[in-house]
Amino acid sequence: MKITKEYLEGWGSAWSDPQRQGLLDFYAPDARYRDVGSDLTCDGHDQLARFHAFMLVFAPDSEIVFFDAYGNDEGFAALWDWSGTATASLRVKDELIPVTGERFSVRGVAHCTLTPEGLLASHADYYDMYDVIRQVRVTSTAEAGASAAPRPAVDLPEM
Repeated sequence: MKITKEYLEGWGSAWSDPQRQGLLDFYAPDARYRDVGSDLTCDGHDQLARFHAFMLVFAPDSEIVFFDAYGNDEGFAALWDWSGTATASLRVKDELIPVTGERFSVRGVAHCTLTPEGLLASHADYYDMYDVIRQVRVTSTAEAGASAAPRPAVDLPEM
């Protein structure tokens, strides 16, 4: 399978879609997704859908753009940019990270394997979660107390 510009645009649009339409069409039913930045692994469509829903609560205006894919029929790597506005506090491991409602942008790489039918069998995203946190977190206790409205916490889903 040749990874085309159209494939990458469709895949990015599916990840960015607030209605969550079409994302699972890119993945085998038993696909494994790993978000290395948050140390989270999802197995199968149900867990991937839960993770996608979590991502869109954290940043409802998420935009993911894939580009520069390299690979073959067995798998590929693609560079991507993820941007959005953090609207809910984020729990990463044991830390609750209050956010300021700021925009963020981070670059990463997706490492993927493919089924013989061309569906994603595995997908691991590598990026700097600390960079996201640095861009969106409240930096002092005074700021946390002065925020206009409390933002709900978003826990990473149990998988």
